[in-house]
Amino acid sequence: MPKENTVEKSQSTDFYKQLFKKVILTTSIVIASSLSYTLWIVVDSDSIFLPFLIVSLAFFKTIFIVRLTFTQLSKIIGESHQLTHILTLFGILIILIVLSFSADYQALYILNSANFKFETIPINSFFLQFFEFLYFSFITFSSVGYGDIVPISISGKLIVILEVVLSFFVLVFGIANINRIHVNK
Repeated sequence: MPKENTVEKSQSTDFYKQLFKKVILTTSIVIASSLSYTLWIVVDSDSIFLPFLIVSLAFFKTIFIVRLTFTQLSKIIGESHQLTHILTLFGILIILIVLSFSADYQALYILNSANFKFETIPINSFFLQFFEFLYFSFITFSSVGYGDIVPISISGKLIVILEVVLSFFVLVFGIANINRIHVNK
């Protein structure tokens, strides 16, 4: 039995190395595009094209995540059927989606605070605002929608639609692959 444990640990280590290699590119691109929003807003906050640019980049980010990540996830799931590996994959994917859409929402808010309606919003703190949009992104991803933060503008509503569509794809992808998961006892 000790040899079997050593083989399983080696396969698990190989899985996480492969996962890191596959996810790092996607994560880097998504984070770089999300962080660049704040730089654009500071440079030219009066531009009427910035909301369109933010929505366009969110759309391309969504396509990129769906195409590349799900293709890579299919390959990795095909090679490893362990429940812990699958849960790790989906955890990373969900965190990536929620964080990147939080940045999109905050960029729209910084651009024009009338893009969203809030019950309470910390005006002066960048990090507290980001926390509010992180909360909003989690609520949107889970399709709960409490209504305490509401997108008012077309650009805000379009980004919410993109996140909901992406969460739907994650759910469908997970259900479609559930028969490939094995639980180790």
